[in-house]
Amino acid sequence: MKRIEDLKEKRSKIISQMEEILKVEDLTAEKRAEWNDLNTKIEEIDNEIRILERQEELNKQIVVELKENNLEKMEERKDLVIEFRDWLKNSVENGGKTSFRADPLVSSTQSAMINKGVASEIDVLYSPSIDFLKKLGVTFFTDLNGNFVVPSMAEDLATFPGEDADAASANMAPDALTLSARRVTHRQSISRETLSQTNPGIYQSILQNLINGIYNAVTYDLFDQIDTDAATQMTDDTATGLVYKDIVKMEASIGGLSLNSPAYVTTPSVKAYLKTKSLLGTENGPAWSLDNTLNGYPAYGTPAANANKVYFGDWTKVCVGQWGPIEIVVDPYSDAKKGLINITAIGLFDTGCMNKRAFCILKDVSAGL
Repeated sequence: MKRIEDLKEKRSKIISQMEEILKVEDLTAEKRAEWNDLNTKIEEIDNEIRILERQEELNKQIVVELKENNLEKMEERKDLVIEFRDWLKNSVENGGKTSFRADPLVSSTQSAMINKGVASEIDVLYSPSIDFLKKLGVTFFTDLNGNFVVPSMAEDLATFPGEDADAASANMAPDALTLSARRVTHRQSISRETLSQTNPGIYQSILQNLINGIYNAVTYDLFDQIDTDAATQMTDDTATGLVYKDIVKMEASIGGLSLNSPAYVTTPSVKAYLKTKSLLGTENGPAWSLDNTLNGYPAYGTPAANANKVYFGDWTKVCVGQWGPIEIVVDPYSDAKKGLINITAIGLFDTGCMNKRAFCILKDVSAGL
């Protein structure tokens, strides 16, 4: 650590000063006091060096432990993939099964991306779509049963009542956002020749594609819901096309809200276009910064966003509901004459907007793209 090196260098200089003091034949009281002061500094530096060196040892231990844990997780995932392969083979041999399930995502934080289930279940492998929704701060409701009613209302402001005065009423009539289970399916066909392979990577890719397809559909649906529900919808300056001031107007349009997780989201093509547009002048740099911020907020480009639109809002105010785990069904019959086995992933999901006022959509930004 550079700080330890700096302290040792400082310590060496102080020791040289102490040595110079002792070169005189007779030490005066003043010189003794000076030497003692320097010696106290040496003791302080030595103590600080010991603390830093100990911390360095602890950091190395953590790195070793993380590496060991990662290796264990990699081995665990490999075992799960092999289990999936064996389950597919048994399903075909026994006429198909419907008992193999992937656990739902149970956390809305960046941690616990993969949740270990019991022996008869498999972990949900990493999904880019879910990772994207988590970064935005989207709210997840899992293990639902029946219709799920979420209060949907705008933000209100409390008051400081005077002495002996009644508390002010919110006077808000919340809407009822009802999440209802909707079936999402994704199918992949594999040949019997593929099933005979022993490389676990093949089966990981099969499972990964199925899971990704489900969550991609959920992400696309979420943006469709925002399109339907967003209270504020604007158009760009049609005379000049999309310009930076349009982006700023989006922020102003919902400026009366306290935003928990604000961010801009648009398509990759609009993102690329904004990288070529200046802020307020040609010398102020691109509107879409290299650190993926726009107007000072995090900004993302995703194919799930609808074409020619820019979204801005509080992403904790949209939600994804999931009913039970994703079920994987094997059908060895329908395409048996082709030597194909159909694997279908089935999930029950719904998406919704809990506060319509929390979003602004800039529409029709195709001019100039």
